[in-house]
Amino acid sequence: MSKYLLLLSALVLAVPSYAEFTTNMGAATKYMFRGVKQSDADITINAGADYVGPYGFYAGAWAYTGSIEDFDTSEANAYGGFAYSLGNMALGLGIIGYERGGDKLDNTEYNVNLAWNAYRLSAYQDEDETYVYKELAANYDIWDEAGIALKAGLLTPEESRELWDYSISVVMAMPSNVDFEVQLTNQQQKGYSLVFGLSQQFDW
Repeated sequence: MSKYLLLLSALVLAVPSYAEFTTNMGAATKYMFRGVKQSDADITINAGADYVGPYGFYAGAWAYTGSIEDFDTSEANAYGGFAYSLGNMALGLGIIGYERGGDKLDNTEYNVNLAWNAYRLSAYQDEDETYVYKELAANYDIWDEAGIALKAGLLTPEESRELWDYSISVVMAMPSNVDFEVQLTNQQQKGYSLVFGLSQQFDW
């Protein structure tokens, strides 16, 4: 995790006056990744930082832990890329590095994203080309302080059958940049999961 902390430190020092820098922290009853529960802990704690610079450049890091006493249950991610907007459409290219405890999994993904208004289509490819993950997502406003997010994902491993996952989330904005989220997910092999979470964003 230390290399991601170094990345965050470098971002803080490099932020120019015209850039946007935010941090976030939160807690959830589970940490789900593409429909699969990643931690056996009853409560997970997470934190992250995001930098948006000129010319569509962005970078950030995010981490969670399922146990303060045992960081083998943790994960840290660093990411970066470029996003170009033209009217209601946007095209993005990015890279994500994952470092997980426990099984000591290190992995890097490359992604391409196409967005139009409330809709987004994304494709992810790992560096060893052992799988491809495709994702279709949509976000809608329910009323002024709440929104709904829908997602369908398809994992295509190199040597096994395809796996679908789905999720629906309702997010309500609260005072002080706090969001409350309820998410229902389903994955073909793992079944359904219900997750409750709170997160807060800090603008700098």
